[in-house]
Amino acid sequence: MKYRSKILYLLLLIVSVSFAQQTITGVVTSEDSQPLPGVTVLLKGTTTGTSTDFDGKYTIEVPSDGTLLFSYIGFITQEAVIDNQTTINIILQEDVSQLDEVVVVGYGTQKKSDITGAVTSVKVRELQDVPVARADQVLQGRVAGVQINNNDASANGSVSIRIRGVSSINGGSDPLIIIDGAQGATLGDVHPNDIKSMEVLKDASATAIYGSRGASGVILITTKKGRLQKPTITFNSYTTIHQIDKKYDFLDAFQYATQVNLNREARELPPVFTQQELQDFALNGGTDWQDEIYRTGVSQNHRVNVSGGTENMNYSVSGDYFENKGIVINSLFKKFAMRSNISANLSDKMKVGLNAFINFSKDNPTVLNARDAEGSPVYASLLFAPTRPVFEEDGTYSQPGGGHGPVTEYNPVALANEPIRDNYSNGMIINPSIEYEIVNGLKLNVMGSYQLIDRENNLYLNERIVNGTEDDRRASIYDSKWVSYQNTNRLTYEKEFNEKHNLQITGVFEQQTQKFNENWTGARGFLTNAVTYNNLGLGEFPSKPTSWKDKSSLQSFMGRVNYAFDEKYSITLTGRSDEASVFSENNKRAFFGSAGLAWTISNENFLKDSNIINNLKLRGSYGEVGNAAIRPYQSLARLDTGYDFSFSGTNLNTGIALSTQAPNPNLKWETTESYNIGIDLSMFNGDLSLTADYYNKTTSDLLLERALPQASAFQTQLVNAGEVENKGIELALSLNPVRTDNFRWASDMVFTKNTNKVIALNSGETELRLGGAGLPGHSDAVWLEVGQPIGLIRGLQFDGIWSTDEAILAEAYGVAPGSEKYIDQNNDGVYSIADATNIGNALPDFTYSWNNTFTYKNLSLNVFITGVEGNQIYNVGRSLIEGGDGLSVANLNVWTPDNQDTNIPGHDALGGFRNSSRWIEDGSYIRIKNITFGYSLTNNLTERLGINSCRIYATGTNLFTFTNYSGFDPESNNSEGSDTFAGIDLASYPSQKQYTLGIDIQF
Repeated sequence: MKYRSKILYLLLLIVSVSFAQQTITGVVTSEDSQPLPGVTVLLKGTTTGTSTDFDGKYTIEVPSDGTLLFSYIGFITQEAVIDNQTTINIILQEDVSQLDEVVVVGYGTQKKSDITGAVTSVKVRELQDVPVARADQVLQGRVAGVQINNNDASANGSVSIRIRGVSSINGGSDPLIIIDGAQGATLGDVHPNDIKSMEVLKDASATAIYGSRGASGVILITTKKGRLQKPTITFNSYTTIHQIDKKYDFLDAFQYATQVNLNREARELPPVFTQQELQDFALNGGTDWQDEIYRTGVSQNHRVNVSGGTENMNYSVSGDYFENKGIVINSLFKKFAMRSNISANLSDKMKVGLNAFINFSKDNPTVLNARDAEGSPVYASLLFAPTRPVFEEDGTYSQPGGGHGPVTEYNPVALANEPIRDNYSNGMIINPSIEYEIVNGLKLNVMGSYQLIDRENNLYLNERIVNGTEDDRRASIYDSKWVSYQNTNRLTYEKEFNEKHNLQITGVFEQQTQKFNENWTGARGFLTNAVTYNNLGLGEFPSKPTSWKDKSSLQSFMGRVNYAFDEKYSITLTGRSDEASVFSENNKRAFFGSAGLAWTISNENFLKDSNIINNLKLRGSYGEVGNAAIRPYQSLARLDTGYDFSFSGTNLNTGIALSTQAPNPNLKWETTESYNIGIDLSMFNGDLSLTADYYNKTTSDLLLERALPQASAFQTQLVNAGEVENKGIELALSLNPVRTDNFRWASDMVFTKNTNKVIALNSGETELRLGGAGLPGHSDAVWLEVGQPIGLIRGLQFDGIWSTDEAILAEAYGVAPGSEKYIDQNNDGVYSIADATNIGNALPDFTYSWNNTFTYKNLSLNVFITGVEGNQIYNVGRSLIEGGDGLSVANLNVWTPDNQDTNIPGHDALGGFRNSSRWIEDGSYIRIKNITFGYSLTNNLTERLGINSCRIYATGTNLFTFTNYSGFDPESNNSEGSDTFAGIDLASYPSQKQYTLGIDIQF
């Protein structure tokens, strides 16, 4: 009986233990939803464990009340309480404090701990969490020292990217963008979800390896490749609603007509509008032209990716379609793109790869520059009278005139609806490569690149815009083709000696050739609108065709040595020799070099075992880079076309003549000399990370146009003259204020302060006039001046409105009370250009951003805030709507003898519409750029649906902007797309609030 009790007790114990054990299954993935094979899964406090398989899956039998530990190299170890769960899926987060992280640098990779230059790795997860089709749209504000502005807010609008300020006038300040080794690409050539890594190279130690192409910084992008896994399908899709962010506050038809009559009465002219018409306007309100041309826009983006691989081959193929129906009527942009990355191991020593990218787009824009011949509906909507209907009774478009309003701008609806603008673009990048390991540690990589951008812009204008005749029908076709060939041959030797010495030597021979050609032809006077631009031969009056073709090449030799000792001390030495065809025979070749040092203090004995400081590194660098970004043949004597001569005395014959630009056989490179001091700090196991840099870079031998005396027979000459300095500080702070099993708050802050200054101009010059703000009355607005930054704006200093008490003084300046008053800087009693003074600058004092991500179990919330402080904007658009017959409601506060406390001139004001500080506004702003709320389906749901993962999200973009700027958008204000004309707002395409709903699924 006693033995039976013991046996029964033992059986009960075995049964209880077997019931306490349970089988757990799950999948371990990275933050970008990629499965992680080889992850160690352990029962905490024991040696019981397993690892994930090829698909990131695992199975383990453990007690129901235990805790699992998930660990993987380069990722933060994560715990999960079992709590009777049978399925536990884990998303591992990258360990930002991991010092052995490999970072892509020019022509290779380096351990993060060995880098001596200013290199910032962009958090790719942030690129993928924001629903945009172009990487440049989401890169804004996320990297210290990088400023990205939309020149306009249209679907296919251009952007301005500046790394550590503006360093060139005519040589270009755009950074070099490299995608999978192909130089000269654009950020629009890659979908954010295709990016594996993105690095920004900022100082000479990092960029000198690119010599003449790295003067304005480098952005390196590596796209995703397949992994050792079975085929995985990823589907990303979103739809966005676009609504105009801001409109001008305009007068209605009654208010406008009343102001027009008062203006004419003040000039002793008869009124334009009768009392009956005023009463009718008061009843119907007239036409709101902003409402007529703007609509709710819709965009959509759909992407599919298939990736996988075996031990000897991997592949990744993606295709995406983007469509944007713009907020201006009749605007539409479509784009289709495909990317494939394929690599294979032919043997233990040889690898081959082929990266290919193609895209096709069609753009039907309705908004062009305000000064284009066919006009801009946005610009016209600021001027066209609300008293005009969209259509007359006979169905034709209403036209300007009638004694009020503009006489040169046409009906905004007509300008949006009637022109046919079909712009096509085809692009292609093909990069084949082969890598061979000659001996252990010595590798040869040969890469070729072919890039193509083929554009065709078609335009047809019918007679309905102007209610004209057949002679007003015009058509034109412009096409261009840009082709780039690149061959890069890289030899790399890497060796570690005695476990303390790490040596990497890189040698490169590279050749690049670029060809560009463009053609334009047009005609006028079509008998029918049926064929539009498809048969220019039907035009009765053909235009003289034009064409252009050029070719440039660059040949380079480069060498770099990276040496690290005991993971404490690192040195990088770089030298590159470039030969550019765009310069004269004696100045084609130039040498650029750099040196960088780094000291990893945290690996010293006195800090090595610190529980607080994980990484502390000091960096310093010095070097030179060049700039050859000018069009070919600038140093040569050239002949220009477009000149007509009469040899018979009657008929004109097409001819050529000597170019107005003089040759310059001494033309040479711009050179940028820079140094950088930086610190990298990581504390509390990566919960606090700080990167700080101070830099100073000076660009000399600026490529500037110099005016020549009339006796020279030339007007200008491109010369090397002048100097520009940029210096500043960059701060990037990352925090994890809260990190628990279920909740995490990650916060990133970026601050950049850059000071730009012109040090010198042409010999003996202290200032240089560049041009006007784009419209009559705004001449001589943009200047370069020694001691001032690029983007300087000049004009008269507005001093209010002359009062009745100042009638005698006003008369001395040829005006009367109620007219604009300016400061007479030289006290000569006349307002002239001599009274112009510096009234604004387009470059900000500093920029900043704050990004916060909150995650709780399967929920996530991201809030991204950006800000700009201290820049000025020349609001030319406001100058069009204030005063006179302008549409602004500010005109209700017009000056009268009974209302003198105002800045709006009187009805009979004289001498107005001058280039002055009246139109300068503060461009500072704080913008809540993105708010994204996401939900990832639970493991049980994904298993039932037969998918690996699924995330649903909603995003709001540009929801709130805090600014004093009265224009459409303080961010999109560079109508010229030029650094020297930055801040000149000619009524650019308005910004939009965007509301997005999207889904990401992986099978």
